[in-house]
Amino acid sequence: MTPTERFTRLAGYRRIRTIRRYLLRGTYCCGRGWYAEGERWARRADETVHRVDPADRAALLVELATLWHGLTRYARAYRCARQAVEPLTRAPAEPRRDRSLADVLVLLGDVARRAARYAEAGSHLHEALALVEETDHVRRATVLLALGVLGKDTGRHEEAEARYRQALSHLERHGGSPLMEADALHNLAGLAHARGAPGGEEHARAAIEIRSRTLGPAHPQVAGDLAVLGAVLAAEGRHAEAEDALNRALDVFRDRLGADHYEVAVCQVNLARLDALQGRAGEAERRYREALSIKRLVLGDDHPEVERLAAVVGATSGGS
Repeated sequence: MTPTERFTRLAGYRRIRTIRRYLLRGTYCCGRGWYAEGERWARRADETVHRVDPADRAALLVELATLWHGLTRYARAYRCARQAVEPLTRAPAEPRRDRSLADVLVLLGDVARRAARYAEAGSHLHEALALVEETDHVRRATVLLALGVLGKDTGRHEEAEARYRQALSHLERHGGSPLMEADALHNLAGLAHARGAPGGEEHARAAIEIRSRTLGPAHPQVAGDLAVLGAVLAAEGRHAEAEDALNRALDVFRDRLGADHYEVAVCQVNLARLDALQGRAGEAERRYREALSIKRLVLGDDHPEVERLAAVVGATSGGS
C-alpha cells in the first residue's frame, strides 16, 4: 500500500468515527426529547456521510435514516433509507445484512404510509417481515406494529388489532423495550377510539405511565399519548378532561417540535371539534384553519387528509 493509499484509508476511518459520534449524540438528544439539538447533530452527519467510501456508507445511512425518523423529519428519513436500500439489496444475504435491510424497509414503509402510498408501504413492510428471524423479537415487534398502523389507516381494524396484540405479546413474553410496549398500548388506544370500542382510556393511560416514568412528563412521546387520551375522552363526552389532555400535548409539541409540526395540527383538529361541540364556532374555525395550513405545508395539497380538512374548513366557514 502506498503512503497516499494509507493516508486515504486513515482519513476514511476518521470520517466514519466522526459521523458515528454525530449519530450517537443525535440519537441521545432525540431520546431525551431535545429535538432541535438532535437535529443539529443529524445535519452534521448528513453533510459528511456522502464523503464516505460507498462500501461503508450503507450502514451509516441506515443509522442516519433511523435518527431522522426519530426526529420526525420523514422526508429526510425516506431519502437516506432509499440511498441505503440499493447497496444492501446487492450485498450477499447474511443475518447482519438482513437486519439492516429490514430496518430500512420499515422506515420506507412508515414514511410511504404517512404519504398515503399504502400499496408501497405494504410491500416494504411485508418484505421486512420476511427478513426478520423469529428469535429477533424486538425487531419483529417493530414490523408488526408498523403493519398494524397501516391496517388501521386503511380501515382493516381487525387486522390492525391482531398485529398490535401480536407485537405486545412478543415483547411481554420475550422481553424488550418498555417504550415499545408503550407504542403498542398507544396504538391499541388509538384503534379503540377509531372503532368506538372500549379500552382506549386504559391503554392510553398505561402508555403515559410507562413513558413518563422512562422519559419524563414533557417528552414529545408522552405528548403523543396525551393526545390519544384526549381524543378518547372527547369521544366519551368528557370535554373538560379531553381539553386538558390535548392542551398539555399541544404545549409540548409546540415547545419541542415547533409550531408548524404535524402533531400540532392533529391536536388543533381535536381541540377544534371540542370548541364546535361547546358552541365556540369562531375558535373552532381558527383552529381548523391553522391545522389546514400546517398539513398543507407538511403533506402537500393532494394528500387525502388535507382534502378532508379543507372540506371541513369550507363547511365551517360557510364556503367563504
